[in-house]
Amino acid sequence: MKKRIALFLALACVFALAGCGNTEDGKTTETPAAKTYFKAIVLEVSDDYLLVEPLEGTPERKSADRIRVSTGGIEEEQSLRYLAEAGVDDTVEIAYDGIIAESYPAQISSADEIKLVTKAESLSDKIPMVMVKGELYYDAGRESTFVSRCGTMDGEIATTVDASQIPAEDDQSNFGVGYGYQYITETSIEVSIDGKWAVFEQRPGDGSTA
Repeated sequence: MKKRIALFLALACVFALAGCGNTEDGKTTETPAAKTYFKAIVLEVSDDYLLVEPLEGTPERKSADRIRVSTGGIEEEQSLRYLAEAGVDDTVEIAYDGIIAESYPAQISSADEIKLVTKAESLSDKIPMVMVKGELYYDAGRESTFVSRCGTMDGEIATTVDASQIPAEDDQSNFGVGYGYQYITETSIEVSIDGKWAVFEQRPGDGSTA
């Protein structure tokens, strides 16, 4: 019986000291918790959170394709400098405690660091986009695989702006005029360009609604 009690007390001491280290003067100090890192594309910027899309191949992407990352508790200096001028489409690296709340979007309650990896395209390098009924649709960089298609267009691009600008009127693009388009889903259209159908999609948080 005494041996069992001694063993229990020894184990209790081991658990009590876990996560602590000894300084030279014999005092114990708490060991910082391990951080988990992942890279993501910024979809939306707010005063107290970023909505991000984890990159393909990351464990976080398997959890959710949209994660709302709280930034209110960040104190790390370099991260604060980035957050002061964070932008949509930036690629960032996020450090957190490894816990993701199951919801949609999924949630990280408090990030420790957010570091810029790649800044988004400059204004002079805007991707092709078109405005339809107050919503911006961005070139998704792929051709349509849609097979069953109606022969009637839902609309046509009537005006255009410079490639470095963002369309501001309905049926306006930054890549030319005369292209017909069709609705495919609530958040995507397909534009007929040079005999091919290019996919254009809305982006969460772009604030384009009129």
